[in-house]
Amino acid sequence: MYMTTLSLADARAGFSRLIESANSTHERFEVTRNGRRMAILLSADDYDGLLETIDVLSDQPGVQALHVALEELQVGDVHSVDDVREAMAHRRTASE
Repeated sequence: MYMTTLSLADARAGFSRLIESANSTHERFEVTRNGRRMAILLSADDYDGLLETIDVLSDQPGVQALHVALEELQVGDVHSVDDVREAMAHRRTASE
């Protein structure tokens, strides 16, 4: 993803515009002071998405289940929506 680098002075001068741009275009801005990276400005939605991604990837059983599902998909071990509906209807009638 493309990220614009700005000095702290430039970021301060255009802060409102940067926030609007981050929110509307999802652009990320790297803010530097004396040539060193100091902060990243990104939209709240992008930040929330990063936190959610970290949360999902921290769940090892969930990640393993995703790997299994991808392997099943790759070898064609899949079921259609109609197959799933039929199996659910069969279970429903069997439990009654």
